[in-house]
Amino acid sequence: MTHDFHARFPFVLQDGITQSLAVPWLAGETNRLPPGWPDLAQIEDPVARFDILAQAILTPHRERARSGTPTQSGGYRRWIEQKAQAFIAQRRAWMQRLGLEPALPNLTRLPRGAWAIQFPFTLRTPYISRDDQTFHLLDNPLKKEWVFKVPYVAAPGWKGALRATMRRMRGYDAPDQEAHDQQMVRLFGNVRGEEVTFAAGRLHFFPTFFDRLGLEVINPHDRVKGVGERGPILFECAPAGAQGTFTLLYVPLGVQVDGVEIADDLAAVASGIHRMLVEDGFGAKTSSGFGTAEETLPGAGQLAIAADLLQSPQQKTFRSLAKLVEQATSQDAR
Repeated sequence: MTHDFHARFPFVLQDGITQSLAVPWLAGETNRLPPGWPDLAQIEDPVARFDILAQAILTPHRERARSGTPTQSGGYRRWIEQKAQAFIAQRRAWMQRLGLEPALPNLTRLPRGAWAIQFPFTLRTPYISRDDQTFHLLDNPLKKEWVFKVPYVAAPGWKGALRATMRRMRGYDAPDQEAHDQQMVRLFGNVRGEEVTFAAGRLHFFPTFFDRLGLEVINPHDRVKGVGERGPILFECAPAGAQGTFTLLYVPLGVQVDGVEIADDLAAVASGIHRMLVEDGFGAKTSSGFGTAEETLPGAGQLAIAADLLQSPQQKTFRSLAKLVEQATSQDAR
């Protein structure tokens, strides 16, 4: 399907003048269609326009399509700076009307001891990841939802980041050490590659959608000469200040429900989430400080617990922990 689309709108096969006139139209800088390519009038969606413009990486117009001219911002960079936020707001509004953004899970039909947590957060440093799209104007596009093209953290990304943080908290040097940790196996399931009966973990993650898109620029330097090796490189990112919502569901498995065990899991996961967001980071290049969140939340969090059937003394322990977690995820926890 992608190949058919590019074959229908072959930017790279147009003459040089048509290409130069098509770049500002495809980038949303002008409403004036290139006279030699009237078929472009069929393309209204900005994402589809940039898909066509991605062919410019094979032409002399590559840098113009990416970031404009040396004296004036243009191309994809200008669109991100001036129009991306409104585009994302519109797409997220569509998703919300369709019920596609995660809400706090309803626990009424889940086993006793199940709990769910949801809270908004603000990025302190940019979040970087790798998109599934193989053909893009930039070498490093941010991961986006496949249909609506909203920047997001996929559920498996959250699971991997929290699992890695909790391994570090326990001092593990290798993933196989986790196999002997009952709580880690209970929360995340078996370690991949184990020759045992597979068991799913109790944690269920939901995607996080961001409200902003931005660019980071890096300029790698030669360690000997001290000069740029290839010029500035643009990284697509969710910039510092972008907001998203973290959502997590815990469902205990098995016939017997151990209230103390569930409370221990809640305490361990709460500590892991805090460290992952505030200290360790998530996404790519976390060792360089990317992907961390502000400790102060922009709004109130929510915690739901199906704990009414738990009997004392477990009930008392569980409710005490629930209160602490609820305070930590509230707007007043500053």
